[in-house]
Amino acid sequence: MNINEMLSNDAFLINLLGTSKKQVLDELSKLAAKKLKINSRNLLEILTKREKLGSTAVGNGIAIPHANIANIDKPYVFVSTLVDGLDFNSTDDLPVDIIFLLLAPEDNGSEHLQALALISRLLRNKELTTKLRGCKTSESALAVISQTKSEIAA
Repeated sequence: MNINEMLSNDAFLINLLGTSKKQVLDELSKLAAKKLKINSRNLLEILTKREKLGSTAVGNGIAIPHANIANIDKPYVFVSTLVDGLDFNSTDDLPVDIIFLLLAPEDNGSEHLQALALISRLLRNKELTTKLRGCKTSESALAVISQTKSEIAA
């Protein structure tokens, strides 16, 4: 599995002015719904339920909300960087300003877990997250992620 297989240039919201966790998840849901031809309100509901089970913030200003979705063919990743960090109930109490939304096919749990592990490994790279925070465009963010992925062992 490769991060580039899950990403595309139209899967980014860079320097989003997020006011709340729900608002950011709503924006990401709309972006994903447009690309995947799914219902954004249903997706937001699924993501909100997942957040109620426990925060998807993983520390260091990063969150990885994720869900299994019916009628998609492979895992997809949508990325947002925020102008200002938001409270995501992270265990390290740092505000979240990088969000990787992972959507995986409903009928393939192992693929979901593999994709989640790949994203987690990728985001442990401090150089990547620093560069990502400095990106001003979707193209630059995609380039940073694509360049870094080749340096990380799976």
